[in-house]
Amino acid sequence: MPAQFDVIVVGSGHNGLIAGAYLAKAGKRVLVLERNANLGGGVMTSEFVAPGFKHDWHSATHIVIQANPLLLNDELGLKSMFGLRYAHPDAIFSTIFDDQDYIVTYADLDRTCESIARISPPDAEAYRSFARKGASLLPVMVQGMFVPPPPQGAFWALLDQSAEGRALMQVMQRSMLDVVNEHFSHEKVKVHLLKFAAEMLIGPDEKGTGAFIFNMPGFVHTYKPGVPIGGSVALVDALERCLKHYGAELRTDASVEKILLEGGRASAVRLADGEIIRARSAVIAQIHPWKLGEMVDGLDSELVRGASATKSSTLAVMAAHYALKQSPSFLASPAPGQVALMNFAPASLEGFLRIFDDVRYGDLPSRPIMAAHNNAQWDPSRAPAGGAALTIFAFGPFHLREGGSAAWDSRKPEFQHYVETMFSRFCSNLNSQNIVGSAFHTPLDMARYSPTFQNGDVGGIGKFFFQIGGHRPTPALAQYAVPGAGQLYLAGTFMHPPGGITGGGRATAVRIFNDLKLDFKRVCGSSS
Repeated sequence: MPAQFDVIVVGSGHNGLIAGAYLAKAGKRVLVLERNANLGGGVMTSEFVAPGFKHDWHSATHIVIQANPLLLNDELGLKSMFGLRYAHPDAIFSTIFDDQDYIVTYADLDRTCESIARISPPDAEAYRSFARKGASLLPVMVQGMFVPPPPQGAFWALLDQSAEGRALMQVMQRSMLDVVNEHFSHEKVKVHLLKFAAEMLIGPDEKGTGAFIFNMPGFVHTYKPGVPIGGSVALVDALERCLKHYGAELRTDASVEKILLEGGRASAVRLADGEIIRARSAVIAQIHPWKLGEMVDGLDSELVRGASATKSSTLAVMAAHYALKQSPSFLASPAPGQVALMNFAPASLEGFLRIFDDVRYGDLPSRPIMAAHNNAQWDPSRAPAGGAALTIFAFGPFHLREGGSAAWDSRKPEFQHYVETMFSRFCSNLNSQNIVGSAFHTPLDMARYSPTFQNGDVGGIGKFFFQIGGHRPTPALAQYAVPGAGQLYLAGTFMHPPGGITGGGRATAVRIFNDLKLDFKRVCGSSS
């Protein structure tokens, strides 16, 4: 007779683990199935570059999840019971420009304004007003981030009832570039804000993205980003301890081939080796929308067509990892390197914007456009004393002009040289005397790593206006349940809220709690 559980979680990305952990805490018998040898999906840390140097494979700095009641209220005890610890640097992100000037954004608003005032005193005052305006709207934004989103029509109708709501509607429909052009005058200030926002893998002139940059200053001055002690995988380790504490079973090297429907309900999963495991109450699946029709037979063709038509991000990412004997030495100043996330960009707005044209046509950017982190400065366990576990991210196209995506494999050394050359314009010691080891991951490598990273998109799908809120990933799937497949729920970075480490699996759990008539507040000590 097939094994039977209350809840089966397909895939062990952090969102699936979180959803499963809430249900395990509620007393449900939970099974997590992971096709790889390790748990965590994109939340992975290991010494794959050199012994003694812990590098994060993908996610590194945990930003949005800091606003999640999961951590704010410690609903699962990840911090109080299961060992999750964060460092919270006051210096959040910097931009070093190609003329060696720089701006630093701090959690402290006054320090940030002082950094901007070095370049443009009027923009420092404009930023103060801009950040306060963003902060005033933050409670409304955060309230809706970690629960199922309202239908888009109802949301827009609500906004249309007030002058403030209509103003926000206008911002939401504009581009990030439109917003910064309206509020700021100096090109470097504009580039500084746009480069950090570009980490969402969308271009600055993409219409419908204005709310991201409008809310960003208020967010970063309210919720300090977290650097997980021990590496990004510390979040997964804490979730694993939590799940086991509440009786869940976790299996690796267990690849799910199909989710089986009986009478219109998800009743079981079939593994690649033929084993069938039954689920009484729910199957939580981290299935990219493009793969939904392959994994679940018998779904409505229009539902599958809509899921397959979702769009991946404008930008793809390549990552160069370095184990260094000594921390990077920047030509500009030590200050912009002592942040959670370093950015590198042209000093001119036109130069910055032309980068996105390069990528649009399948070329590598001709100007520097990178981000980097050295979390050993906040967490000494990441590297030997004085050393650095440096990761450099550079934007590029998934489909190259010459050879398409397949060309990434044959041209990998060329692209690593490209990253090192660009970075050396800012750093004096990225050289053979200082490098202990290195590893380079292309966008194609990202796509191979996880089925969630289609087209190398580590955000699942693009954060476009038509793929956010009650339309993410599609209007039919935005409520975390799959129509026509009762008891089948979705979790993953391709769901609301958009982003990397958001803890969005909490919203999946809220939906399942409601369907199963479980009391979320009683179980978790928090309102849903």
